[in-house]
Amino acid sequence: MMSQRKKVSNPANNYSLKDQFLQQTGRPVHAPKVSEKCEIPVEEPVPQNRAQPEKEEPENYDWDRWTIICRKEFKQKITAISEKEGFTIREIVEKFFIDGIVAYEAKHGVIDTTPKKKKNIDSLT
Repeated sequence: MMSQRKKVSNPANNYSLKDQFLQQTGRPVHAPKVSEKCEIPVEEPVPQNRAQPEKEEPENYDWDRWTIICRKEFKQKITAISEKEGFTIREIVEKFFIDGIVAYEAKHGVIDTTPKKKKNIDSLT
């Protein structure tokens, strides 16, 4: 789509920075310099389709998103492993989680993931 050019007069461009400040603070301003017209390209906004197609996830998984904070060194090493081995960072981190959970459960027993009953807030007083 071709952009249309309109001649637009912008009086703010004719004021000095000091005059713009005075104007914004409600003080008297000197008359602007000679008004000049400049051409500013005006483009009509292009409608963007923000709806993204839904990605198909494997049926056996229930995915969730997390944001984590870790040492920069860990991030660099996981990224390097990902690039070297040809797996995504998600796959590498998931493998580490699985290995860590398996090791924990071998030592402490199966982890109970059932939701805990919420206490009544009135019981605190």
